[in-house]
Amino acid sequence: MSPNAVLIAIIKVAVLCLVVIGGIGLVLLFAVIPRQIRTLEVAVPNLVGQSHERAVHLINKTGLQPDPEVERKPSPDIPEGDVMEQEPPANFKVKLNKPIRLTLSMGTEAVPIPGVAGKLLNEAEKTLKNAGFRRGRVAAVHSDRYPEVNTVIAQTPRSGTARQRGAAVDLLLSLGVRSKVLRMPDLRRMSIDEVRSLLESHGLKIGEEVPKPHPEINEGLIIDHQPAAGELVPVGQVVNLEVSGSRRSTAEKGHLINVEYEVSAEGAPSKQVRIEIEDERGKRKVVNDSYQSGMLIEKPFFRVFGQAIMHVYEDNVLVKTEKVDW
Repeated sequence: MSPNAVLIAIIKVAVLCLVVIGGIGLVLLFAVIPRQIRTLEVAVPNLVGQSHERAVHLINKTGLQPDPEVERKPSPDIPEGDVMEQEPPANFKVKLNKPIRLTLSMGTEAVPIPGVAGKLLNEAEKTLKNAGFRRGRVAAVHSDRYPEVNTVIAQTPRSGTARQRGAAVDLLLSLGVRSKVLRMPDLRRMSIDEVRSLLESHGLKIGEEVPKPHPEINEGLIIDHQPAAGELVPVGQVVNLEVSGSRRSTAEKGHLINVEYEVSAEGAPSKQVRIEIEDERGKRKVVNDSYQSGMLIEKPFFRVFGQAIMHVYEDNVLVKTEKVDW
């Protein structure tokens, strides 16, 4: 065989080998290797109850990755710093290097509640959440001191009070400044008890209640009033009433008293104050608003019937009960 023929034969064998090796490589690349990769899955270890450091060690040992974002929640059962939740859950099959998200316990120790008075509701909620607390019940009243709507006026428990993390904090919000001028409602043919509640809700006061017989209007209903219906009146306006009924004795007409109370100076800078007068006609609210600590509240010309008792509440806690003299 000539040298050229031998060389050609060698080249053919070499090319054939390269083709075979290339074919095997393609099979490995597109069939065998992906199949092997897909089967590299591991079971997530049970991390609940483990310390954070131990949980991270087990995650790395299994060939997984700890998620850098770690959430914290209060727990009455799991000590602070230990794992209380995991995602994916234990024994769930995942691929290698899968990130495992952990939630750590904040424990149940009592910590002081932050003050949120003066903050808007969304800002107050963030402050409470960052401290480990949550928003509880929410009420709202008009407030001259806090004119912006949804500003926190007061909170219960008060700031600085020690509570377990996760406890609820009730908030009192501002509805803004009460309108200074309003249109007088029509009180005619309404009962005197309805009128008292209506005038109070509008920030108006009852002045004289003059009884007068009327052939068509039942006793105890309003015949007329001043200012008249439809007039523009300022908040705090005294409204005189003409009431259907016979002339009564001075005792039956009631007595005008001046309600005075000085808000306690201790504690929060502002308090939700409610003053109720209890007499022969039941219990009626005289005051229900937010006031600065140490402020003197005065409500003159409030009519009572028979013996009257004043009940004073600060932040829904009864702080004073006394007989009202006239």
